[in-house]
Amino acid sequence: MAGKNNSIESEGVGLYFNSGTDVAPVWLLAVCSTSDGFDSSVDAVTTSTKCDGGWVTSLPGDGSWSFSHSALANYNPGAGKMSYKEIEDLFLAKTVGQWKLESVNVDDDYYWEGEGWISALTESTPSGEYLTVDITVTGSGEPTNVKPAT
Repeated sequence: MAGKNNSIESEGVGLYFNSGTDVAPVWLLAVCSTSDGFDSSVDAVTTSTKCDGGWVTSLPGDGSWSFSHSALANYNPGAGKMSYKEIEDLFLAKTVGQWKLESVNVDDDYYWEGEGWISALTESTPSGEYLTVDITVTGSGEPTNVKPAT
């Protein structure tokens, strides 16, 4: 939701997995998050020739991206949401699927989507606290930041 100075409040941003199809998506929210994120980078391809006068030319090369999700484990989150067990199952099955990071407030226009798989899963139980789950979704192919028309 829009915050102070038209900033996007993180509480309204969530990570979702499509348990349906491309034609009929069924987006499930990875619940109880404490932090969600998008990370992307493009490698530099450098060249140097005898004609460059000793200067390197740098051009964009291969790109990569990932989503991150940290949450308190929830074993019964309710309809339209994913439990930590469902996240574990996606990891164990090495499931490649559609993921998106999106704000619930359409005015925010915050949206990332792409094909990916859970490449890292960490669960921890600090003394006196609750079970936490951290995942990394590694992207396959180019992500998009344009929400499909409905």
